[in-house]
Amino acid sequence: MPKLSRSALLFSANTFVAAMLALYLAMSIGLERPYWSIMTVYIVSGPLAAAVRSKALYRFLGTFVGAVGAVLLVPLLVHAPLLLSLAMSLWVGGCLALSVLDRSPPSYILMLAGYTCAMIGFPAVNQPTAIFDIAAARVEEILIGIACAALVHSLVFPRPVGTALRGRIGHWLGEADRWALALLRGDLDQLERDRGRLAGAVSEIQLMARHLPFDTSFLRETTVVVRQLRDRVLVLVPVLASLSDRLAALRAIAPELDPELRGLLAALAEWIESGAPRARGEALIAELEAARTSMSVRDWYGFNRSSLLTRAIELLRAQADAHALHAYLQDPEGPPPRLLGAGQASERRPLHRDLGLAALSGAAAFGAVLLCCVVWIWSGWQEGESAAITAAITCCLFAAMDDPVPAIRKFGIYLLVAMVLGALYLFVLMPAISGFPMLVLVLAPTLLAVGAMIPDPRLAFPALSLIVNLVNTLVIQDHFSADFARFVNINLSQFFGVFAAVLVTRTLRSMSAEVSARRLLRHTWGDLARVAGGRDDDSAVDLASRLVDRVGLLSPKLAAARAGDLEGLDILRELRVGIDLATLRALRRRLPQPMVVELDGLLDGVGACYQARALGAPEPPGPPLCARLDRLLGRLARDDLATTGARGLCALVGLRRNLFPEAAPPARVMEGAA
Repeated sequence: MPKLSRSALLFSANTFVAAMLALYLAMSIGLERPYWSIMTVYIVSGPLAAAVRSKALYRFLGTFVGAVGAVLLVPLLVHAPLLLSLAMSLWVGGCLALSVLDRSPPSYILMLAGYTCAMIGFPAVNQPTAIFDIAAARVEEILIGIACAALVHSLVFPRPVGTALRGRIGHWLGEADRWALALLRGDLDQLERDRGRLAGAVSEIQLMARHLPFDTSFLRETTVVVRQLRDRVLVLVPVLASLSDRLAALRAIAPELDPELRGLLAALAEWIESGAPRARGEALIAELEAARTSMSVRDWYGFNRSSLLTRAIELLRAQADAHALHAYLQDPEGPPPRLLGAGQASERRPLHRDLGLAALSGAAAFGAVLLCCVVWIWSGWQEGESAAITAAITCCLFAAMDDPVPAIRKFGIYLLVAMVLGALYLFVLMPAISGFPMLVLVLAPTLLAVGAMIPDPRLAFPALSLIVNLVNTLVIQDHFSADFARFVNINLSQFFGVFAAVLVTRTLRSMSAEVSARRLLRHTWGDLARVAGGRDDDSAVDLASRLVDRVGLLSPKLAAARAGDLEGLDILRELRVGIDLATLRALRRRLPQPMVVELDGLLDGVGACYQARALGAPEPPGPPLCARLDRLLGRLARDDLATTGARGLCALVGLRRNLFPEAAPPARVMEGAA
């Protein structure tokens, strides 16, 4: 039994007060369906005040767009029921597909526009001339709920998103510090447990930061600083992954590292433990630079050592910046810190997008709504529109899941519970009450108890499903009216909508964890092929954002997958390869022409291998590609590294390690370097 915290009880009380205020206002104005205001309050409410305000704005915009769609479609096609059904189904499916394509908070607008059009349009088919009045009333009811939720959650003990974001970033930096210390001290088991979870947390931080413009805390004024910090967090994941790979390579060659390198790594670990102070960090960067430039690269150990020092410098700069920026967010009285790393922070970084998954989600919603409409029209079902509305809602709400069917089935179970509870209210309790205060007292025990579960991620779905279905079942008006036959008919129609959503979704859209993991891998391989071929114009940070997001999505899927070919998969290998390819592409224009020709041949070969993997015909990189890579390494080692920078050498070593992990040390490289 989960324990209810003070914050959960406060959230439930605030939400209940906002819901009752919205219901009272909607009844006072004389709106036809005031219960929509209650549902809106519970749907937009959340523990963070800024998220409530942003979601309220997105819900209003989505409702308005959906209402416009209903006003345009219903009068035009009401005399052709099949055409209207087809048009409404296309609207729902199209809006959902566009919403799934963009996983940022504003995508809620499109998803809501889809099923709101169904919620307004289908009940109006019997009175098409009143569609504008019906749509206006629905918008007013939802606007009242939005306004009440935003007002109460902003005024009564608000919890700023800035405070939560600052704490989340601080926790992540602490985890990243422990990751780095585990690497430097050889605690690889701890590293394997943490890295996928940390990658997933990066995307969560990015999404939380999108609510900052709606916040009332001081962090709203430091949005640029938050973006800089977000970019440092994004950089840390691939840098730590690459550092892990170089340390593994060095320890495989010589379990006891050379004394100078051991001393530098110990100093870096001590610096991290001391809180990453800036002054010591700048001095340590100078020591690492001096060790890298003074060393002679003559063997495979030397190549990996040079690469390791390059990554150690990048790690130090990113961590120094991240800790300095986080300290400034904790106490922003002084000037922003001077950053050691270069680069401007953009407003948003890209996340993973799956066009095929978006199309399948839209097709499932289209098919489920159309199926309900056909049965409704063919049977002459008086309350058949409830089935189409329920199918639209359930297909939209769970479209982001790999397999939405279990969640839709659970939604049907909660609908059954709400039906029983609603019958108790409608036919036992409500006939005995009179007046709004008594209505509030009757609703309070259920709404307060279930509402306290919403802040718990494990209970949010059943709690919200139960409340929304209960309120929809009660159909609260300004006067009591209970028709048992209509009550049963509406609920049976809703159950048929759930059945249609399950049937069509299972046919078109459901996929296992293994299938979803392979889709993510194919998208990653396609990205790497485009980067290698120079067809991707994203910056290194943008690429890291997309790849790190996929690592976070892949980690739980691989843990749940049972396929043998996915067991033991290194989910950070492609991330390391992507960053190395982006580095080589950026350094290409600084190389002499003969070396550019050699590098282009290498990149084309790598791109062809990943393109074949993305198309389902994997071709492991062969010896000719390895030989080409070794020749390029030898040329870089012979030439002055100041011309190309040590980052180019580091990227080539990384490709050699990740593309040919089982290959023998490159003898020709060592001969060329000598």
